[in-house]
Amino acid sequence: MDGRFQEKDRHCRNCQSTWTVYEEKETDVSIAVALIEAGVNDEFDVALILSADSDLCPAVRALGRLRPDKRVVAAFPPRRRSGELRRAVNAAFTIGDAKLRQAQMPAKVVTATGVTLDRPAHWA
Repeated sequence: MDGRFQEKDRHCRNCQSTWTVYEEKETDVSIAVALIEAGVNDEFDVALILSADSDLCPAVRALGRLRPDKRVVAAFPPRRRSGELRRAVNAAFTIGDAKLRQAQMPAKVVTATGVTLDRPAHWA
């Protein structure tokens, strides 16, 4: 997929501070295109979408018209839901906080080159 982050400069009118933020671009479109391509090319029977983004609904509905034999399941992140996406897919469920914690990498990972990567403390 070809999503990307675009830099944007922000400016505080009160204190005149300037900082850079990064805005995600094209990820939902890339997921939608990949879903339709893979479905039409018969690369899956059931697709699992980890998202609560209703922008994916047109792609899910298009896939349903093009390949009604394909199923799409939405896995909603904790505290995120979309009624519209829920209605568009064949099934949906919510991933709980406990499941996310169980799936995390260890607190520290050492790469083959000896670099230590630390998991953010607030993820624990």
